[in-house]
Formats: sequence, structure tokens, C-alpha cells
Amino acid sequence: MSQKFSWNTILLHAAQINSSDFMSGMMRRREAQGSKSPMGSLDCAFVYALTRWRRPSVVVETGGFLGMSSAFILKAMQDEGVVQPQLYSVEWMPDCPHGVLIPDELKGGFIPLTGKVEDFMKKGSFPARVDMFLHDSSHRYKHMLMEFRYFWDRMGDGGLLLSHDVDMSAAFPDFVSKTYAHDKIGQTDRERTSHYEWGRLGKVGVMVKKA
Repeated sequence: MSQKFSWNTILLHAAQINSSDFMSGMMRRREAQGSKSPMGSLDCAFVYALTRWRRPSVVVETGGFLGMSSAFILKAMQDEGVVQPQLYSVEWMPDCPHGVLIPDELKGGFIPLTGKVEDFMKKGSFPARVDMFLHDSSHRYKHMLMEFRYFWDRMGDGGLLLSHDVDMSAAFPDFVSKTYAHDKIGQTDRERTSHYEWGRLGKVGVMVKKA
């Protein structure tokens, strides 16, 4: 991993975006849609900050819905000067105004996919290499683990796996625990463990992959 994970840097980015005109503008856009379902300001700020730290070129999110998280991911990619950003956003509801909250100036890298994530997996619709993945679709335990395993395998060193609503099941901490390796006396073997870092802020959990 070229850049060490830094909570101080990430929290600084989160604080900056949380007090920005972009944040207040997005909150107004969300209220105008009359929906309380999209991410709140704390979770959006954390996703933005993690994206800025990682500087991904290729991101996949499931449960894209109105595009609240999408807007903050795309904004972070723009602020970091990412060239030709790609955000694949999956939303299963055909009648959902997918991505409606995303400002027009950020939509260039937005790639909406309507349907079930399992079907897109089977069809090979996702890129072979993913820098960052955000889960926010069905929070059923088995479904979350299925998504985590699939996209974790597509990440290289320093890849970010994010999950929203990690308080709704044990899937995220269980997946974290499965990436640990231990020595004969049960202590963590850092050389064989397949993540550098993991943690949680608000309802968003994050893991940093070690190849």
C-alpha cells in the first residue's frame, strides 16, 4: 500500500466536507426529494473522506438509490483530480429515480445499473479490478457476505471495502474476523492477515485490503 491509512487525515477531510457549502446544498437537495432514507451527513462525510484518501479510479456501490452516497464519492474523486473516474452504481428498483440527487457537474463518471447485483455478477458487468466498494443494498446477513466476498476478491493492495448500516447485522464484523490469521498460540499473525486496517464511524464500516 503506497499510503498509510491515517485516521487523522480522514477525520480532517470529513470535518471539512461536513462544514462545506456542498454538504448544506446536498442536504437541501435531499429534503426537496422528501426522503429520509439516504445517508445522513456524518456517513456521507466519512465516505467522502475515505474516497479522498484512497483516490480510487473505479468504484462500485450497491443500493445506489437516489444518489446521496454517489454524489459524495464523485465529489471526492473530483476534488482529488481523479482522471476518468468510474462509479458503477447498482439499484434494483426499476421505478427509482436513480442518482437524482447527484449534481449535474458530477455525473460524468456515474454509471447506473438497474437490476439485482447477483445478475450483474453473473453477466460479468463489473470491472475485473475495483479500487473501492460500498455496500448499501439488502442488509440480509448472507447477502452482505456474498457482496463482501465478491468485491474483496476484485481488490488489490490498499483496496477499500465499505459497508453502510453495519449495525443491522453481524455480517461486517464477521467478515473482518475471517480475514485475520493467527499463529499457534492464537495471536494475530500480521504477515498472513489480509487487511491492514478496519474500523467504523457512524453507521459506516471500512476495511483496507492487504494483498
